[in-house]
Amino acid sequence: MHTPRRSSRAALPAGGLLWLAASALFLIATASAPATASEPSISVPSLIQMSGPELDALYRQGTSVGLPPGRVRGTALLAPGARRNGAMAAGTRLVWQGKNIDPANAVATNRFFGLPVVRGQLYEAPSWLDGAPALILDYSKTSRVYARNRDEIRQIGPGLFLGLMYGRATPRPNLKMYFVLQVEP
Repeated sequence: MHTPRRSSRAALPAGGLLWLAASALFLIATASAPATASEPSISVPSLIQMSGPELDALYRQGTSVGLPPGRVRGTALLAPGARRNGAMAAGTRLVWQGKNIDPANAVATNRFFGLPVVRGQLYEAPSWLDGAPALILDYSKTSRVYARNRDEIRQIGPGLFLGLMYGRATPRPNLKMYFVLQVEP
């Protein structure tokens, strides 16, 4: 009787061979790919998904830099951490579109319904959140409607700024909302 000889090499089933080929292709592709940062990129949609404490932490990591001149697109974050935040952000875009920045005159003007309406003075000062430098948009001397409000802004990514809007209340200010400013291409 004839018995089949076994090879000293282990035979791979067809599925195993396919897995081995796919693994090799993956290793080749990832070895030649450029290294990327371990943190995911920050975007307006990712900010809409964040909670208040997450936005605070991101703001603390930001830097105080001047905003570029011209229009910056705005997105209000009225309900951080809530499922409705995305719908609310989209709805408020109909009312508030962002800001017009005039660094030469140290002024920024909010755009409501497409019109430049509420103006504020732009300067750098300590943040009410953590005392670190922030770009401040102060309405106390330029607007009757917004006089009791103050915006703080920090850059959190290329062309992306996170803002906090405070109400001037005594004995201490209160955080009213978050907003995002994005440099328009």
